[in-house]
Amino acid sequence: MRSVKYICASSSRKLDGRLDESTAWFEFNQVAHLFGMSAQQAAKLLQQAGTTGDIEPAKDVRSSDRSKCMLSHRAVVAVGYLIDYGRATAFRHWCASGLAVLFR
Repeated sequence: MRSVKYICASSSRKLDGRLDESTAWFEFNQVAHLFGMSAQQAAKLLQQAGTTGDIEPAKDVRSSDRSKCMLSHRAVVAVGYLIDYGRATAFRHWCASGLAVLFR
């Protein structure tokens, strides 16, 4: 797996991730920090995104070998739109441009 890093232009908060085939994976607690919320708030929003069909939990959420919860870039966008539209939009644009180049 290759590493990838996202830095939010408005907050300078960072996400360190891993590329796996056509998906980028990010640690759940970093995602919560990116959007300025607690892990509990993020968990509720993640559950909501799964309930509404914005993500497929079986495909977009997984546990790593260190028992950390990992979210796909699709799940990061879904959670982000529920809490901070601006930061989520910036992340989505980065995914569309930056990740597209890396997946080639």
